[in-house]
Amino acid sequence: MPTVLDWNPTVDPSELVRIVREAMTAGFAAVLPGDCGYVALMNPAAVGTAERLAALAESPAVLTWGPDDPGGLGLRLSTPLRRLLARGWPAPLVVVVPGRAEWPAHWPLPVRERLSTRPARFRCPEHPLFEILAPALEMPLLVVDTFLPTVEAVLDVLEDPSAVAVSAGALPVEGKPTIVTATADGYEISARGLVPAEEIEKLTARIVLFICTGNTCRSPLAEGLAKAMLAERLGCPVDELPRRGVWVLSAGVSAYGDAPAAAEAVAVATELGADLREHYSRAVNAQLLSAADDVIAMTRGHAQALATRFPDAGPKPRLLCGDTDLDDPIGAGLDVYRRCARTIRAHLERFIPEWIGP
Repeated sequence: MPTVLDWNPTVDPSELVRIVREAMTAGFAAVLPGDCGYVALMNPAAVGTAERLAALAESPAVLTWGPDDPGGLGLRLSTPLRRLLARGWPAPLVVVVPGRAEWPAHWPLPVRERLSTRPARFRCPEHPLFEILAPALEMPLLVVDTFLPTVEAVLDVLEDPSAVAVSAGALPVEGKPTIVTATADGYEISARGLVPAEEIEKLTARIVLFICTGNTCRSPLAEGLAKAMLAERLGCPVDELPRRGVWVLSAGVSAYGDAPAAAEAVAVATELGADLREHYSRAVNAQLLSAADDVIAMTRGHAQALATRFPDAGPKPRLLCGDTDLDDPIGAGLDVYRRCARTIRAHLERFIPEWIGP
């Protein structure tokens, strides 16, 4: 008789995680809530997994939590796909990686044969349980979307008396995951689904993050001017930059959220073809730094603050002005802001070819 447990988001999930881990280690199947109905989680090395896979109509994917997992199977990812796997999980998303996967030799031959009939697929369903469970599992596992709304419906298909299930009640099954297929230098969306194409574009874009103190003067100017310059070089509106592969942001090490840009910064940006009227400050955090490809600080002090507060998050900051700090114009007049903006624009000329090519 399968074991069915109830999911309660207000209760410590550590016991559920322990039970699922023990089930996986023992080779049992687990039925868990996902983002398109329930999913079946299986240990590919276990006896009986091939039979359980045969009972389900959908092809299995490998449960993955980060961009390094495909490399363990001998597969290479382009930079945009590595960004997607680093930023996108968990999500109603399947990432397909063509190439010959090196499935572990100790997995039963029928399982390896089933997986080898099509390119490797990677998946991490969006549900609070997976956010906790996936990093805690220390083995490659297979995940299968059943697109069924209840635990009972999945267990009826599996016919596995040893299965463990976590029920979150009836789940919606109207949507399907977006399927993204890796190409030699990027990706293509091979099936549209619950993650919009625009979101995929943002998740795979190069993120450039400018850092200053309050995120009202220098870093907003750098963000706005960089957007204007990039849009001009790429021949597109500013709001299309993420679709063209670059997403420009800014934040402050001592920022209070939602403060507007300084009036002088707005005025000078307008003179130079940038728009800061809708800018609102944000405080830097580890998540933002970890998502960034380039972190550009205005001063050594900003770089040191990031290193101290977030020692393991994101790339090493670089200074906008090379080896020189950019003075804060706050409290000064328009002429000081104009000099600051001209300095920013001159140094951005060094970075832009790096971000989009010559």
